[in-house]
This record gives sequence, structure tokens and C-alpha cells, in this order.
Amino acid sequence: MEKMPAKLLFERSIIGNKGSVIGKVKDIVFDEKVGRLVSLEVEPAEHSPIMREEGRNVLIPYKLVVAIKDVVVIDETNLNRVNIRVAEH
Repeated sequence: MEKMPAKLLFERSIIGNKGSVIGKVKDIVFDEKVGRLVSLEVEPAEHSPIMREEGRNVLIPYKLVVAIKDVVVIDETNLNRVNIRVAEH
């Protein structure tokens, strides 16, 4: 993937590679030790396939991201195989 400033990810819509509307990027989790983006903090859409607690964002592992352009595309076929956690604030 092409490099881009992290701030450009905020508020981008996230869709699955099968067409599901997942949500919007609200924040990122960055590992300073290795210099990599670890997770996207996502506000799930109303009919998102992601289970959520009311009013809570979730963390989606960055390894699910397959493309970033006008929207962020994730591999939704692997959503149930990764650890999606509730974001802590």
C-alpha cells in the first residue's frame, strides 16, 4: 500500500471486500517500538457485521486492511477469525 499521513484515515468510511458497510475510522493504534499501525478504532455502522456494545468503538486489526483510497477496504471474510476488542478510553 502507498504511504499516507495517518491523519488522512480519520473519518474515512470502512467497507468490507464483500460490500458490507463496517463503520468509520475514529482513531488509530500505533506501535512506536516497531513503527507500525496496529489497529483502527472504528465506530461501527448501524448494520455492521461487527458485534458491538452500545456507544462503544471497536479495534479492528490493521492486518485486515486490503486497500485505502477514498474508503478503507477490509477483508471481511476474516472478521470472525481475528480478535476484535472494544476500544478503551
